[in-house]
Amino acid sequence: MNKRYIPLAIFAYSIGLASPFTIAQEDPSVDFYGSIRTGVDNVDADTQDDGANGRDFLSRVGFKSQLAISDRLSGFAQVEYGLRSDNLVDIQQNGDPTLRLALVGLQGSWGQISYGSQTLLWHKYVRNSYFSDGLDSVRQGAIRDDDLLQYTHSIGALSFGLGAQFEGQDGDSVDQLQIGGQYTAGPVKLQAAYSSDERGENTGGLLGLRAFWQVTEQFLVSAYTHRADEDYDLYAGSATGNVRLRDASIEGRVNGIPSCVGEERDSTGLYGSYRIGSNLFHARYAVDNCEDAGDVDSIKVEYVRFLNKKYRAWIAYEDLSNDDGRRPTTSSGADMSELQVGVRFDF
Repeated sequence: MNKRYIPLAIFAYSIGLASPFTIAQEDPSVDFYGSIRTGVDNVDADTQDDGANGRDFLSRVGFKSQLAISDRLSGFAQVEYGLRSDNLVDIQQNGDPTLRLALVGLQGSWGQISYGSQTLLWHKYVRNSYFSDGLDSVRQGAIRDDDLLQYTHSIGALSFGLGAQFEGQDGDSVDQLQIGGQYTAGPVKLQAAYSSDERGENTGGLLGLRAFWQVTEQFLVSAYTHRADEDYDLYAGSATGNVRLRDASIEGRVNGIPSCVGEERDSTGLYGSYRIGSNLFHARYAVDNCEDAGDVDSIKVEYVRFLNKKYRAWIAYEDLSNDDGRRPTTSSGADMSELQVGVRFDF
């Protein structure tokens, strides 16, 4: 089957599984939600912009709606906006919000299918952040994108997903294909995802593997590795990391870790957490490697205090160091570190 027809076949198959049906007459449910995540960070990168700065750590608001279409089928939709503009690190008066999610879908016992601006399968299975800031300095791949058609399903201990992206009048009906899966066996969870670049002449791929082990009720360990081909550039056009959101066009601004487009690259990390009562301690060590440009090492630690199930405060510290070849992108070219203090309130 031609790859341009694969997403349409998935959609037709899901509709077929839902019929025959009895039409429901219920009104849709609508839920409003939000998460305010704000604080201060202090970046030390030997630049003129070093010092304490007000920060927004990906605050957002949104709506979810669900509607029973039949006894076997329901529809859903979601719209979500970030409370800051893409080029800002903080919420500002009269600033523009940023679209995060805008999707519609269908679900039943056969699984769930959705279309629109949404979180990538890659992110769902192997890339969601461990820390309170919602970002991570050495992780490859985007978080969300537009024009995505995705199908997910769970069978016992196994869950999996298939996805395709349509974007741009560039002569390619499909710009990206994705597959991901998760298998749970007691305290162990194994995850894998693959993204294939179908845009233009590039045919590279991005492979991700991640594992979790709940050693005890309080102690968790996790490890991951992400490996990108040299011609995979769907999400490799900019630096990665928490401080990348500073405007790189301004002299002295910190811009995180460069992504070294056009090289084979990999990110590998080991994470551990310990929770006792309302206190969470966790840390991660990771290496971001480029075939020619070299390595950047990252050590990150964080303490979280849960004042309530939906209200928490945290303090975190991250240190980035480089070998002789590759450096975090700062005007000084020096190693850098970041200290965060923040509060998160979910509603």
